[in-house]
Amino acid sequence: MIKKIIIASLILAVIVNLAYRIDIKKTPHELIGELMYFPSGYALRTLSVGYHTPLADVVWLRFIQYYGEHRLTDARFELMYHILDILTTLDPKFLYSYTLGALMLTHDAQRPDQAEALLKKGMYSNPDEWRIPFTYGFINYIFLKEYRVAQTYFRVASAKPGAPDMPKRWYAFITYFKLGDLRTALALWTDLYNSSKNPEEREIALVYMKNIRMRIDIQFLNEKIEAFTARMGRPPDTIRELVTSGFVREIPEEPHGANYYIRNGKARSTWERRK
Repeated sequence: MIKKIIIASLILAVIVNLAYRIDIKKTPHELIGELMYFPSGYALRTLSVGYHTPLADVVWLRFIQYYGEHRLTDARFELMYHILDILTTLDPKFLYSYTLGALMLTHDAQRPDQAEALLKKGMYSNPDEWRIPFTYGFINYIFLKEYRVAQTYFRVASAKPGAPDMPKRWYAFITYFKLGDLRTALALWTDLYNSSKNPEEREIALVYMKNIRMRIDIQFLNEKIEAFTARMGRPPDTIRELVTSGFVREIPEEPHGANYYIRNGKARSTWERRK
C-alpha cells in the first residue's frame, strides 16, 4: 500500500509540474527557458512507472490549450514540437498527435522539417498505420510541392493493412494526372476534411478549402475580365457588369462570406482586406 501511495504521489507531482511548465500564461521566452531543463519524454515515461498513457492524455490536453491560446495571441509555437515529442514518447500509438501535430507544425509553426521528424517517428512506431504516411504525402504535396515524394508516400499508405480507397486514389491520381493545380489541392483538402473525425484537423482543412475556393473563383473571374476587356476595349466597371453583359451567368459565392469586386482591372475579395 505504501508503495502504491508513493507511486501515485510521484505521478501527481509529474503531472502538476508538467502543467506548470507549459502554462500558457508565461511568455514564450520563459517557457523555452524552463523546458530546456524539463525531462525528455523517455525520462517521463520511466518516471510514470506504467502510467504513461494517462500522463499522455494530460500532455495532449495541455498541448491543445497551448495551441489555442497562442493561435489567438502571438501565433508563436516554439514549444510545439517539444511537447509533441514528449507526448509521442509517452504514448507512441496516439495517432492524432502525429497527424494533427504534423499539420499544425507545418501550417501554424511553419516548421515542415519538424513535421517530417514527427511523422517519421510515428511511422517507425506504427508500421501498419496508413494515416501517418498519408499525412506525410499530403504535406509534401500541398505545402512543399514535392510531388514525387508525395507519390511515394501515398503509395506506401495505400499498401497498409486496412487502408481505405483515399490513399490509393491519390497515388493513382499523382501517377497519371496533372500535379500541383488548385482544383487538385482543393480535392485533396476536401478528402482530408471528409475523412477526419478530429475537429481541429477538420478546422485546418476547412480554412484551406475556403482559401483555395476563393483563388479558383478569382482566377475564373479574371479570365472573364480579360475576355470582356478584349471585346469591349475596356475593363468592366463593376463585377456585376460581367453578368449583365453575359460573360458569366452569376458571380460565384465568396466562400468566406465576403464579396468579389474589381480593382485596377483585377478581381479581388473583400475578405483579403480583413486579414
